[in-house]
Amino acid sequence: MNKIFSSIGIILVFAGTIFSLWSILNTKSTNVGTAYYHDHQQNYFKKDKAKVILGTVLIFIGSLSQIIGLFT
Repeated sequence: MNKIFSSIGIILVFAGTIFSLWSILNTKSTNVGTAYYHDHQQNYFKKDKAKVILGTVLIFIGSLSQIIGLFT
């Protein structure tokens, strides 16, 4: 049972990290620093904020699952 909790925790932490960093990984370096990027930065922030919150929640749940797996 503890290996299952630990495995689920690792998968959730991995998914949470990807969600949290997806906006950085998906940003085109040619657009950064341009006027278009600065004009639409508020829209990017609104979209990315939900992904970062979801990623943080997944990381928290995954870490908690790993801790439960460690002590069961």
